[in-house]
Amino acid sequence: MSTDASRELSESELLYEYLGQKMKNGGRDTPIGELLHGYIEYRKQLEDLRGKLRQAEASSARGESSELDVEELIEEVTSQLAAEGIA
Repeated sequence: MSTDASRELSESELLYEYLGQKMKNGGRDTPIGELLHGYIEYRKQLEDLRGKLRQAEASSARGESSELDVEELIEEVTSQLAAEGIA
């Protein structure tokens, strides 16, 4: 989903973008209830991510951040995806 990082999309813009991606990826025959449930889950994940970003920014502003270990991050994400049966 491409967005302008300088502002957050409105609720209707998010729904529009979400449904557009679903339609583009073969979701044309997906029941509306399933689409809406997926959107609600997407919103929960988005809010969780935004909360974590706010915490990280506050921590960094207080000088509590450290350099990103890319290799460790790759291992962690790979493990999580494997646990979900994706990788």
